[in-house]
Amino acid sequence: MNQPDTTAALEAVDRHFDEFVEELQALCRIRSRRQEPDHMRETADFLAGSLHRWGGTGEVIPWTDSHPYVLGEIPGDHPRGRALLHFNHYDVEVEPTGDDDAWISPPYAAEIHDGRLYARGVADDKGALLSRVHAAAAWRLAGQQPPVTTRYIMEGKQWLHSPGLGSFVTAHADRLVADAALWENSWTDDQGRPLLKLGEKGVLYLRLTARTLNREVTSQNTALLPAATARLAAALACLQEPDGTVRVDGFAADARVPTAREEEMLRALPFPGDYVRDRAGVGSFLGGLDDAAAAVAIRTRPTLTVTGVESGDNRDDVTLGIPASATAKLEVRLIAGQEPEKVAALLRTHLDAHGFGDLTLDTMASSHPHLTDHRDPFVDLVADAARRAYGAEPVVEPYTQWIGNQGVLTGLPIVGVGVSRADAGIDGPNEHIGLEDYRDGVKHVIEVMAALAEAPVREADRT
Repeated sequence: MNQPDTTAALEAVDRHFDEFVEELQALCRIRSRRQEPDHMRETADFLAGSLHRWGGTGEVIPWTDSHPYVLGEIPGDHPRGRALLHFNHYDVEVEPTGDDDAWISPPYAAEIHDGRLYARGVADDKGALLSRVHAAAAWRLAGQQPPVTTRYIMEGKQWLHSPGLGSFVTAHADRLVADAALWENSWTDDQGRPLLKLGEKGVLYLRLTARTLNREVTSQNTALLPAATARLAAALACLQEPDGTVRVDGFAADARVPTAREEEMLRALPFPGDYVRDRAGVGSFLGGLDDAAAAVAIRTRPTLTVTGVESGDNRDDVTLGIPASATAKLEVRLIAGQEPEKVAALLRTHLDAHGFGDLTLDTMASSHPHLTDHRDPFVDLVADAARRAYGAEPVVEPYTQWIGNQGVLTGLPIVGVGVSRADAGIDGPNEHIGLEDYRDGVKHVIEVMAALAEAPVREADRT
């Protein structure tokens, strides 16, 4: 392998930057909304075409419970065949998006104003996605083979919990082999420091249903017949204390406890306590946590949330009836070490033990948590690359409060990096990225590629 000329690749980014930005604008002009499958397929075709354009391969693969996946590769020149995997998604609108009229330009116009590119999905996640392609392209534009192979899995989620991802990764495992992975979902802070995310929570989404009668009957019979609402309320009360503390035996037993160093790192992270309290309209956090303790708790404590309750006749009128059934949705956020199947079984056992064996508990969605140890050499590699690309000290976040699906990639060190800012308006009006942040993001990936090519051989690679 020839020594990678990183300087030439970085200079190629500057020479071709306008071309890169134009391609990003074209991608952002496609309405890749989950509700519009034709546009989702159009986006997948565009991305496969981009990989071909920059000297790689790209295949659009339809899959169950999902919009099409794109699998791609841009080959590199490494004697041991080292590879860097990138995971990104191309669908937009994860959260309620607000009024289109609130935008300074139409959400799919992808216009540039004052050095910022405004478009729905540009920060989450099209900018990060295409930056990984452009990083590999820059090596080729500099007249070189990339120093490592870059592999891409691009997801078009049909539902938030990505029910098809696990089976897709299993079926295509041979095309996803890599030494390490860069994940989506990160940004730089208001000081221009890149945030390196090392994990995501898992999620267990459940439906708890009480049924006490064959049909609803008039409430004159309340003295004689059980109401499903009362039954459900009692079951929910047995799961949690009034402050939300989970009462289920063993609920948090498997959750990985942060080390002293990790807790120190978490307490040092900026935490917008005033913003959270003001937005929620509260004067303090549960348990009187200060902002430093809150920064730890929000990332490391498994939680159970009753996200919705439905039963009876809720019209704005006087109604007379005993609800025959009542349903609650439960969201459990899982910390590394916890398994969704085991936690679901614990909840079932707890309900049974407290006399609620008649209630049904169905799993609606689940994903496994994932955490990369902050001491992994790849974390240092990505951090050093960030220092070179951004000229700033990166912030390492060993745990995050976000839920995701990193757990489908097993055995890989994974670091989340991005090209936006914390105030990018993700999924709301005026979502944007700074063009210079995009330039730095592309260069960061180039630096990661060069460093991975020259990194010492891991012990696991020697066996």
